[in-house]
Amino acid sequence: MRSQKLDKDEFISKVIWSIEALTWFCANVNGTNANAPSPRRNCCRNVTAIEMRIQSTEPIHFDGDHLGEDEIRRLAHSMLASVLGPVEITPRSGRFGFVRGMACRVAELQVMTCFMAPETITVVGQGEPGADSLLMLRSMEGPLIVRQGEQRLSAASGDFLLLSSALPFELALPEGGRIDCGRMPIEAFPVPRGSIDRFLLKPIPKAHPPLQLLITHGAYLLMRGAPGPGEAELVVSHFKQILPLVLEYIDRSSDGGRAGDRLTMIKAVIEESLSDSDLDLSNLARRLGVTPRLVQKLFQRQGTTFSRYVLERRLDLARASISRQGEQRAISTIAYELGFGDLSYFNRTFRRRFGTTPSNLRGANSV
Repeated sequence: MRSQKLDKDEFISKVIWSIEALTWFCANVNGTNANAPSPRRNCCRNVTAIEMRIQSTEPIHFDGDHLGEDEIRRLAHSMLASVLGPVEITPRSGRFGFVRGMACRVAELQVMTCFMAPETITVVGQGEPGADSLLMLRSMEGPLIVRQGEQRLSAASGDFLLLSSALPFELALPEGGRIDCGRMPIEAFPVPRGSIDRFLLKPIPKAHPPLQLLITHGAYLLMRGAPGPGEAELVVSHFKQILPLVLEYIDRSSDGGRAGDRLTMIKAVIEESLSDSDLDLSNLARRLGVTPRLVQKLFQRQGTTFSRYVLERRLDLARASISRQGEQRAISTIAYELGFGDLSYFNRTFRRRFGTTPSNLRGANSV
């Protein structure tokens, strides 16, 4: 009984520490306060050269701030490849402005958070047929659009997706920014292999309590690592035990799964069609082979409408483009490329949603 109590107390203290660490991380690692001292900073090492594989149980800080564009490109590819397998990364602009983040590997568990430029970024993974691992992914700056095999879906910002590492995949981050990812062999989880297959490519809401605990452990590793073998075993063990709880949540939600899958597919098609000024409810429904009434009903269940969702996604992408450092396109060009046929309507709805005009936003970001 005594040892169990000590384990529980140790676990609680670690969760509290990780929450404090995560608060520091969110405030400072994104560049708002790069000089702020981090918790246990001396246990981390900075990476200014290419890390082809994460080997240490100490967190790795990687930052391309002082590197040339080719070096930043190699750093981004090698760090993402260390978790996702061989990948090709393509920013919309064709240029790699920056990359930074943190990564850690403890036994068979790998976690990473990576910040890239706020622009559309595509990541194409080759797949690793001999590697039967589970990839855990989420985008924190906007939706994450995923294709793998015949499946295609869009996960909201902060929601998690599980993918197989064995198959080729394509990720699209329309707003770029931060992506979190993890990797662990499927055989390491106390869940039948067939059960995990049922839950691949199904969004897991960020508000789900077991998922929040999983994220907390990931943040803990990124800030502190696992200096001793006992601590490493404890963290990995918790990851293995928490994931089945996440899968159980998906299973309980399966009654509404068909509707959720349909809406996910609809959102993925919308995301690819935002530049089309002719995108409307009837055209989308015809393209998907469903009725307009069904599409509208699915959005109403989420407290919105098809038209409002499309408008908000277009406005969010417009704001991201206008705010981007070095963006040379005129505001009118950005609006037209996102499907706005009326510039006055664009300006009016932009101000209503964000409380400022596109011109004022650009002026504020150019100072």
